[in-house]
Amino acid sequence: MTLKNQTKLLFAKELEEMLKNIPMDKIRIVDLCKRCDTIPQTFYYHFHDKYELVAWIFLYDFSLIYGDKEPEYSIASIKRSLIQMEKRKTFYQQTYTDHSQNSINQYIQRFNIASAKAAVEDFYQTKLTSEQEYAIKYHSYGSMGLFNEWLNNLSSITIEELATFQYQHTPEFLKVAYQNYSFRNSRIFK
Repeated sequence: MTLKNQTKLLFAKELEEMLKNIPMDKIRIVDLCKRCDTIPQTFYYHFHDKYELVAWIFLYDFSLIYGDKEPEYSIASIKRSLIQMEKRKTFYQQTYTDHSQNSINQYIQRFNIASAKAAVEDFYQTKLTSEQEYAIKYHSYGSMGLFNEWLNNLSSITIEELATFQYQHTPEFLKVAYQNYSFRNSRIFK
């Protein structure tokens, strides 16, 4: 692991610790840097703001499941992704309470839609139709709604049930594209 990633992981770890006792909107970069025994310039070298750090943590978790792997989209891969997010459940719960324009919910929605569009366009070698785009958005909004309920214990759905439901209700054209799409070389990580 590079020194750059080690520094980012240090900020991520300390942010997670802070979120156990401090709401997201009350966290200050100066305090985060003190806990990391560094200066704010170091933080700003890596991230524009705390929301970019939150987004990086999500991408880091996502990359652990899909980043260096051969194409796979299955109930098992969705389940592994949810299990990874469950390891940081408190972090995601705390960041989901923020509803600003930089919220993690908004970020994940944009990420889901962008990655789906990239997968479909790369696999089918054609531009998305408006119907496909609507189907992708509809699927993303529904999946994120169920995810949010699971995350905040507002539903009795299990990880297995959520992964199965999400996979079964993925539009067929998107399922095929995801099963043949390598996130490793994806433009969404660039």
